[in-house]
Amino acid sequence: MTLDGLDEQGDKSVIATTPAELDGALNRLRLLSRGRPVLAEASVENPMAVLSIGVHGDRGVLYYSGADHVEGAFSTGDSGSDVPEILYYYMGSDTSFPPNSEIPIEAVRQAAHEFMTTGQRPTGVQWQPRPAQTGPVESEWPL
Repeated sequence: MTLDGLDEQGDKSVIATTPAELDGALNRLRLLSRGRPVLAEASVENPMAVLSIGVHGDRGVLYYSGADHVEGAFSTGDSGSDVPEILYYYMGSDTSFPPNSEIPIEAVRQAAHEFMTTGQRPTGVQWQPRPAQTGPVESEWPL
């Protein structure tokens, strides 16, 4: 499994092939967060699948997209917020998540391990579909 976004510049990938290597990468992401919400992207090939892994203290978020779930899905937590979205920082930009997508960090870690093993959407997490687009798509913006 390849992980991107584990350094400040976002220019280094980490390969995790064992549970210990994955734990080391997740610990590195947690240190990188320093109390702010940060995101890394884990990917596998054959078939291609991506699991975005967010960390923010004792909570985190997940986003999955792969051949077995092409439209993508966000993790679903038990707490909501009055804000319309939660922002996690990934390689120089903010990434939006639904306000009820944060889950305990232990669930994030378990999901990452399951993803490394199966290459599919983790089953130990509740999932919600990607929200419908409410505004114009970037490609439709006037120039």
